[in-house]
Amino acid sequence: MKELFDKGSLSSAIFCVALGLGAPVVHAAESISPAGPIGGTDIRSALLPPPGNYGAAVAGGIDLTGWYTADDWLPATGNVEFGGLGWLHVYDLDVLGGRLASSIFVGVQETCFGLTEATKRCAQGLRDTYSDIFVWSKFVPSADFASQPPAPIPIPYGTAFLVGFGMNFPTGAYNAEQGINIGSNFYTFSPNIGITHTTKSWLGPTFGDATEFSARMFFNFYTENTETNYTTGPVISLDFALTERKGPLQYGLTGTGFRQISDDTLFGVAVGNNGNRASAVNIGPLVAYDFFVDQRPFNIMFKGLFTVWGENNTESMGLTVRLVTKL
Repeated sequence: MKELFDKGSLSSAIFCVALGLGAPVVHAAESISPAGPIGGTDIRSALLPPPGNYGAAVAGGIDLTGWYTADDWLPATGNVEFGGLGWLHVYDLDVLGGRLASSIFVGVQETCFGLTEATKRCAQGLRDTYSDIFVWSKFVPSADFASQPPAPIPIPYGTAFLVGFGMNFPTGAYNAEQGINIGSNFYTFSPNIGITHTTKSWLGPTFGDATEFSARMFFNFYTENTETNYTTGPVISLDFALTERKGPLQYGLTGTGFRQISDDTLFGVAVGNNGNRASAVNIGPLVAYDFFVDQRPFNIMFKGLFTVWGENNTESMGLTVRLVTKL
């Protein structure tokens, strides 16, 4: 199969170094977020590049503007500022006609939150470490992939399928006496699946060369917090993007959502209203651009997310900036 890019471009390298941040999930006793590369994946999320090493840097900020209870909304105040680094290694192996990779992501964060200015509290420090222990991706090209003219960044017309297993490790700053924490003090196990489908533009050649739909779903299972004997119920989370590609430009909508599927427990007993189950949906615009510096490929991405619905979770709006390159 022809390589997805011949000159080492990042046409398919985004998924594992797609560092973003969704609204943090804040329970009465715990502060967590669904597992994933510092909060999310978006474009090209099921594609893997050729063997080698790839890295990313990210920074951004979020305003926290409210709190969704199980059946109401309350005004609130707060902010999140964050930065992170990611590394992806694609193995020089052919596994069942696909590629295999591993990754690791580290970051720092400051979070401030309160229902009023007087009750606002802050925490700073390292985030929990996320790793894709493994991901396997297989790309099935379409006829448009083989027939497109040569280009510095060929578009991967066709469908990519992904299966992976990720983990959050409790390396983040944590103090059981604090109401807000950056780290979680428990492990998260996250089997996940993904798809990226790219076809000729739905909007026609004036607006794009291709339309891409990407989605990656995580099934998050949490261990008990040994400091509090609190266990968060399993969460299903989905990151997605529907975008147009026009030359080196990619633009469209992205989003993330999650739903907790069973109760939180304290000493094995369900707690709170409906077990403190949390849910949220965040959507917003995305713009990305591929470019070269001294023949080294880069991709820069800007995305904004704002909450359109939530339960036992914060309302938020914010911006993420990400830069990815081949090392």
